[in-house]
Amino acid sequence: MNRFYFAYGSNMNPDRIRERIPQARTVGPAVILGWRLKERLYADIERSRGGRVDGVLYLLTQTEILHLDAYEGYPRTYGCVELDAMIDPVHKVSAFTYVMTEAAKRERDGKKYPEAYRLICSAGAQWHGIRDAFHRKGDPLFSYTRARGIWVPPAQGSVTWADAAAVGAKRCADAAKKAPKGGSKKL
Repeated sequence: MNRFYFAYGSNMNPDRIRERIPQARTVGPAVILGWRLKERLYADIERSRGGRVDGVLYLLTQTEILHLDAYEGYPRTYGCVELDAMIDPVHKVSAFTYVMTEAAKRERDGKKYPEAYRLICSAGAQWHGIRDAFHRKGDPLFSYTRARGIWVPPAQGSVTWADAAAVGAKRCADAAKKAPKGGSKKL
């Protein structure tokens, strides 16, 4: 039996989902209401009155779901929840998605996204034309060149998103080296 899967993190990126599930069928952008995105080392969602999470719907077979479960660390790191995904203001479908377990939340709460992961998520959101909750000032805007099969930041014609992620990670590491030692001073 096929099921709809709602992706809100790195699996929005077509390259990432293709690595994990080569035959995944993309349905398109969708929104879940009553939830919000939460940064816990990797993307997570939690219930939130008035919240909204933009993501991508895929149609998966049971075998594909089992493969994805393994990548997502189900059931130890992520559990599954059923929810309604809005494909437009009037139409919704029943879908499943992954939500961190309580143990994973305790372990990862307050930890920032790795730079490469965040850029993979950002590129996926941009690819699908949805609100990009992962984009930070100074990040490249990505486009996808089908003929070359790579993500290309417009200002750097031959660079893949992985190269851009490495540059972002270096930028982050350089900033950490330049940060003052010993904490902040009180005035």
